[in-house]
Amino acid sequence: MSTSTPAAAALARAGVPFRLHEHPPARREADLHLTGLDVDTSAKTLAFVLPDGRFALAAIPGRARLRYGNLARALGVPRSALHPMDPGQLLELGMEPGGVSPACDDPRVVRAVDSSLLAHAVVYCGSGSASVSVEVAPADLVALAPIAIVADLCSEAP
Repeated sequence: MSTSTPAAAALARAGVPFRLHEHPPARREADLHLTGLDVDTSAKTLAFVLPDGRFALAAIPGRARLRYGNLARALGVPRSALHPMDPGQLLELGMEPGGVSPACDDPRVVRAVDSSLLAHAVVYCGSGSASVSVEVAPADLVALAPIAIVADLCSEAP
């Protein structure tokens, strides 16, 4: 198994089974079709920096929209504390735009996974590179250190 991407390396260190899929660079939701993978079981990851210097990675279904208030509640921070990571901060995690991955074992990272992703046997997510996706069981993503917060990140609040 190749450990050529940050996600692959983190998964390999944890002993988690995964597969890598190479494809043309996919940097936006509109590019997901370029991967040749099932868009309905894809997980996009949005990256944020928190005021205390930690990084938050939020994995949601590929076609879904993140509800920032839901993520803030799941993380226990005010909505105003969520600031998108810039490319330099992504680089600190070994990732590039379009390749952000929830499979990250950096101790500065807090991960949140949308609960709906657990309904799938496997999901396709970023690897750190915009031209490689990772196929992994969502339960394995949740169990990866640091442990992920599982929450409804996409539904509108009642």
